[in-house]
Amino acid sequence: MEIPVPYKVRFSTFDTWIIILTLLVFPVGGLLAFIRLASTHHHNKAKGRNLRLLGWAMVFSYISIMIILYLTYDTFGEEEQIDYLTSGIVLAIYWFLPTLIFFLVGHRLDKKFGSLLQVYQEAVVSMRLTSVEQIRSLSQTSPADVTRDLTFMFEEGLLPEGRVINGTVYIQQQAFEDYLNGEYEEEYDDEYDEENDEEYDDEYDDEYDDEYDEEDSASDENGHGRPSGFQSPVSGQSSSPKTVECPGCGARVFLGAEREKECEYCGNVVCA
Repeated sequence: MEIPVPYKVRFSTFDTWIIILTLLVFPVGGLLAFIRLASTHHHNKAKGRNLRLLGWAMVFSYISIMIILYLTYDTFGEEEQIDYLTSGIVLAIYWFLPTLIFFLVGHRLDKKFGSLLQVYQEAVVSMRLTSVEQIRSLSQTSPADVTRDLTFMFEEGLLPEGRVINGTVYIQQQAFEDYLNGEYEEEYDDEYDEENDEEYDDEYDDEYDDEYDEEDSASDENGHGRPSGFQSPVSGQSSSPKTVECPGCGARVFLGAEREKECEYCGNVVCA
């Protein structure tokens, strides 16, 4: 399953309501948009979405301000029309410059996240890496970022059904085989073995999204704490493969055995 680049995280219902509130009561909507950014921007998946949300909040705030400005006129003759248009143009010049920056940077972050998801997919499916530490070294991110991003990929069906437990990646065995055979579908997202879930849900909760216990991770890599029905893909050779940032467009390019590769986005040759 190929990860689309740039990858855009979809707006949630809450995000949609923020945009609607920005149009109806723009100070409230704008405040909620900044709160949304402050509370979730440490997630790689949320960075591009947050800036795009701010961009749309700015657009609808401008519309709201122009409506309010129009309603302040008792009459709307030729002189008022000129005054209204002049005010709108001056406001737009200052208002849409940061808005444009939000959209451009958000697009770049979406593209960067899409490239990162491809690195994770290559590491887990092709290289069969199981350790968060190994994947972290390959992707040049933090253990917490790897855990959050892989959990996101499992939830979105971008990887076979699995989970991250104590710094180790576990894949549902049948889902992994189907994935390799090209038969994987998103239906696996909702088909966990209930017995396994009940056994491990209390012990392995969402706390692992933000915590990385090195001692527990070491024990997991020795085969302890593995949920039944799940397997750790055979670990690959992690010393030579790596990702290199393209000097042309900044995208992450995965280098396996080869020492140089052409960037699929801009065509520049990237060397190890």
